[in-house]
Amino acid sequence: MATTKELDPKLERAIQDSLKAYSSGNKRFFDYIREDVRVYGLNSSQPILGRKAFESAFGPAFKTKRKVAVVHRDVQLSGKQAVLAQTLQITADGISSHVRQTVIWAQDVDGGWKMNHIHNALVGQPVVAGVPPKSINAIRVINERIATVAATVGVAQ
Repeated sequence: MATTKELDPKLERAIQDSLKAYSSGNKRFFDYIREDVRVYGLNSSQPILGRKAFESAFGPAFKTKRKVAVVHRDVQLSGKQAVLAQTLQITADGISSHVRQTVIWAQDVDGGWKMNHIHNALVGQPVVAGVPPKSINAIRVINERIATVAATVGVAQ
């Protein structure tokens, strides 16, 4: 994990805690989202505008627990903003996906950090984590899971 400067400990905690909340499907994740957030999902060129709209769109799929591994992370600080560029390996419902993510964190007046811009892009194709399917029925089930996971990993922090 590379950074150009030492991170503010509050920013480091916010990044780690939001990732932990995301992994466990804990709604506390949304506490790290600013009210005026702009979120670009995996399959959309149009952003979701605002925390309430984002929580409404992503909240139903949020209940799924995920295993999230940070493959690469880079943070660039600039005053009261930080740009986090990271690649995550997200495994949910037996499907593993790599997501490239850019997140702009902004510092509040109280010194806390929240995300105000999130952009996600799928890297490659989702793959089955574990034993490959042995029947056509199993392949259909996997296709259904990929569709579910695509919605689940729509935003990963």
